[in-house]
Amino acid sequence: MKKEKNTLQILIGKNLKNIRISLGLTQEEVAESLGLAPRYLSDIECNKTKGSLTTLVKLCNIYKVTPTVVLKEYLTISDPQIDDSIAGFNNLNENEKDIVRKLVQYMNYTKKKSNQSKKTKKEK
Repeated sequence: MKKEKNTLQILIGKNLKNIRISLGLTQEEVAESLGLAPRYLSDIECNKTKGSLTTLVKLCNIYKVTPTVVLKEYLTISDPQIDDSIAGFNNLNENEKDIVRKLVQYMNYTKKKSNQSKKTKKEK
């Protein structure tokens, strides 16, 4: 029996570009921080080159996100610690971060209550 070749093609350039733009950074600024040519960063964002794992880690550190955020559509598991790794979250001041956390807690609370209510109705 022939082994099937793994054909998963991971294209993260668009995610990296969207995160960079959401932070208000230019390719030139990011490339300079990494010691890379802006053209190389452009090639990564356009999926013309994959870049290295080291470059991905450096980009995640600059953007203050975890690789999970960049790779989200390719992962089949969720990360319970993703709260603080949403792109741009770390750029908020502490009051704004607290508001976001409370909003997420409230949304989860209301969702849980709604699910409990639906479950109770089904049992009747």
